Amino acid sequence: MSTRDERTSTPQPGGAPRRRMSRRAFLKTSALLGGGTVGGARLQRTWRIVGRADAGAATPRETYALARPENILYSACLQCNTGCGIKVKIQEGIASKITGNPYNPFTLVPHLSMATPPERAAMVDAALCPKGQAGLQSVYDAYRIVKVLKRAGPRGSNQWRTIPFEQAVAEIVDGGRHFADIGEDRHVPGLREVWALRDPSIAKAMDAAVREIRAEGDRAKKQALVGAFKRTFKGHLDTLIDPDHPDLGPKNNQFLYFWGRQKAGRAEFVRRFVQESFGSANFHGHTTVCQGSLYFACKAMSEQYAFDSKDRAMKWAGGRKAYWQGDLEHAEFAIFVGASPFEGNYGPTNRTPRITEGLASGRLKFAVVDPRLSKTAAKAWKWIPARPGTEGALALAIIRWVIEARRFDERYLRNANKAAASDDGEPTWSNAAWLVKIEHGVPGGFLRASDLGLPVAT
Repeated sequence: MSTRDERTSTPQPGGAPRRRMSRRAFLKTSALLGGGTVGGARLQRTWRIVGRADAGAATPRETYALARPENILYSACLQCNTGCGIKVKIQEGIASKITGNPYNPFTLVPHLSMATPPERAAMVDAALCPKGQAGLQSVYDAYRIVKVLKRAGPRGSNQWRTIPFEQAVAEIVDGGRHFADIGEDRHVPGLREVWALRDPSIAKAMDAAVREIRAEGDRAKKQALVGAFKRTFKGHLDTLIDPDHPDLGPKNNQFLYFWGRQKAGRAEFVRRFVQESFGSANFHGHTTVCQGSLYFACKAMSEQYAFDSKDRAMKWAGGRKAYWQGDLEHAEFAIFVGASPFEGNYGPTNRTPRITEGLASGRLKFAVVDPRLSKTAAKAWKWIPARPGTEGALALAIIRWVIEARRFDERYLRNANKAAASDDGEPTWSNAAWLVKIEHGVPGGFLRASDLGLPVAT
């Protein structure tokens, strides 16, 4: 049995040497030949675009179509609440790829100067998380509603028909018996009819009178104020929802604008169109559980217990609803609880480069609290696979250890407001120093210096 190397030449029947093919070469050649039939035209197109300058390099002969500025649209991603800047590449009128906007500091660190010409920026693709890139699925979802649907059966029947956009606008504005063809011979008021009170001066005067009615606690006096209201505005009572209850406001309030996720720009639209132009007080939105917890935490962290000179008393001055994030660009240690910035989370394109730089330079260590060994946990200094629902207990344990081991900045915590920090030469402050008295196991009022026998500043 021959033990000859399979790569050596062997004689052919005609005497010509034959070079035997290795297994790897055979598989590579088979793959090329197998795909040649299917992708031959595509392969020819690729070589026609790229060309060959020599055996070791390729030189483009045509501009890459999706890198032309006229084939790129700049916008903002709304696949989550972060709102990263994006660039959408258009091919034959179809959005074919979404990448990060290189001008945006959330998607490219450092980002391109705004003075960079569009033809140069078109050649640069910034980062974008998988959720953002999946925006194509939202745009071209087979179940996405792209036409106006009008109910074609009883409520709840899930019967619809499409109507032209112009017809929808006319029906919404003008009103009418829009469902007579399905047995509902009733008048549907349109925006033109609902926009009943149009005189700004009358609306302002009515608003002042209604505020007085609402502020009155005595029932008899309240009724007297309602009577005075009806006499004063007798020529405009037809604009009210109910003249006997002027606090319901004008018919304009029957228009409700209800939004989902409202970000910068949309709030200004609502205020200008709904409130200032149409004159409705009914506009409201909603948020998510994670969003609500962020709001409440930020308001609590920023709220200040300050002296009210008018009432001569200490009061909560109110907090700011904001998106506060840890400074991952300069942090030396971070804890991610149920968060994986390397996969998703709030603003991964903004946070991931800073985390990566911190890991590479040795500046940053971080721990991940997550039952799942995520991609972020795989890079962590320590992974804590806490059981779901026990994260709060872990946080309390960490806080207790910090207190008992006195691993906190006592000087910083003693500065409970801006004035105290300024006097102490500290750049910032914390209201965490406001302690609460526990009386019979129940949290009570704030602990004051006098309760501890400390001298009180006058």
